[in-house]
Amino acid sequence: MVVGSLRETAESVSRWFEKHRRNLPWRKTSDPYAIWVSEVMLQQTQVSTVIPYYERFLTRFPNVKALAESPEEKVLAHWAGLGYYSRAKNLRRGAQFLLENHQGRFPRSRDEILKVPGIGPYTAGAVLSIAFDLKEPLVDGNVERVFSRYFALELPIDSPQAKRFFWEKADALVQQCTSARIFNQGLMELGSLICTKSSPQCGRCPLISSCAAHKKKLVDQLPFKKNKTQYKELHQLKLLFEKSGKIWLRKNTEKEWWSGLWDFPTTPLKNPRKWISEVEGQAKAVGAISWRELSHQKHTVTHHRLQIIPVHLKVKKAPSKGGKWVPVKEIPALPVSALVKKIMLQDF
Repeated sequence: MVVGSLRETAESVSRWFEKHRRNLPWRKTSDPYAIWVSEVMLQQTQVSTVIPYYERFLTRFPNVKALAESPEEKVLAHWAGLGYYSRAKNLRRGAQFLLENHQGRFPRSRDEILKVPGIGPYTAGAVLSIAFDLKEPLVDGNVERVFSRYFALELPIDSPQAKRFFWEKADALVQQCTSARIFNQGLMELGSLICTKSSPQCGRCPLISSCAAHKKKLVDQLPFKKNKTQYKELHQLKLLFEKSGKIWLRKNTEKEWWSGLWDFPTTPLKNPRKWISEVEGQAKAVGAISWRELSHQKHTVTHHRLQIIPVHLKVKKAPSKGGKWVPVKEIPALPVSALVKKIMLQDF
């Protein structure tokens, strides 16, 4: 295997990062709370999208105590638009745990921090290394890609063997670096900016001279996955009942997507071609004055591709129990999904 020594590799990454690091708001602090929030937000979300959310979130919830003592609906409202809302709920639960068990402080041991709800191996490594400069490993998608190429790992990156390999290498390397804070961030930055999924910039990589995939001309073939995500297509009606300038909203249950968020009443469509008959039945059931079809939407959520037909129905009374009337202009300020905002933006 054509790789440099662990110390040389760690120091090359660290030197590169100190020279080329991006000026991001969460890199201006060593506060473990702020770093925790940023790491959770950055999971499955692009940096450019996260920045304004991160700044607003910290302004509203500046510390563990403020987050722990805030109602869930307030937290979700400040998360609205980022998606994957369980992240926000777990942040709040984690803050409550820290307040109750650690006086709002972050433990500095991996075993203890892993007891915090919502904190897994990656987040634990990120907080401990970046906030406290402890030599704890971390592995995210960027790190997996860098290691897969650097070590020319010809295993599916979603296999148990590859996962174990990545963590072993991350641990071995972080033990050899001068600063875990610098090295771990550098490793992720390298994957984000240089060793990218497509069109990697090998000529700018500090590890090019010892990269096994580059030597073997395997860069474009690595990494690869064993299982590609399979998406199931679902068709739904979103019913926008309106009365006197207000829309009827209901809160999604724990068993539904976007649990805890406000949403329009939703009906599954087993036969999309018969959606008009379904709407007419719904309109008749609530005594709708009129109805009209809105702009169709496509949305992806948790291995499903949703085909949405929103319908606007004018009514004289509430269509069901367990909801509330909300003025049209106030809906975007509530904790609602990006899909709800998209429907409102296009048609109201």
